[in-house]
Amino acid sequence: MSGQMQVTKEKWQGWEKALREEMAPKLLDAAGQLELNIGLQTEGKWSTEPGPQAFAAKYKQYLIEEVAALKAMAANAKNFADKINEALGMLEKDEAAAKSWLDGEAAKIPAVYISEAKQAALDEFEKHPTPSNFARAQKYRY
Repeated sequence: MSGQMQVTKEKWQGWEKALREEMAPKLLDAAGQLELNIGLQTEGKWSTEPGPQAFAAKYKQYLIEEVAALKAMAANAKNFADKINEALGMLEKDEAAAKSWLDGEAAKIPAVYISEAKQAALDEFEKHPTPSNFARAQKYRY
């Protein structure tokens, strides 16, 4: 194994470990903390007035969407750690091919989280670009 390949192997092993043992757990922990916060959005906090209740409902929905986004990021981190592990297996056979493959896998990671509901609305708008479908797609934050 060349010195450069050894450096690459150690770097990739460090990435895999960081994704699996640091990033994914921290993202899941943040999601769990937000889930606890969702449970705190009560009448005791916001009162029973219509205005604060309307805000509380929107805020709660926002928190729910943030939880989903954090969980999706954690899943992406774990999935990419799996891809790094696969690439490590390819490294000794063909270093350039392994690097190229891993770059391709990294490019597939979505840069922005889009919920299933928003993706469905966007897909519908793409098939049928009407004002009502555009409005439907815009109601989702993610």
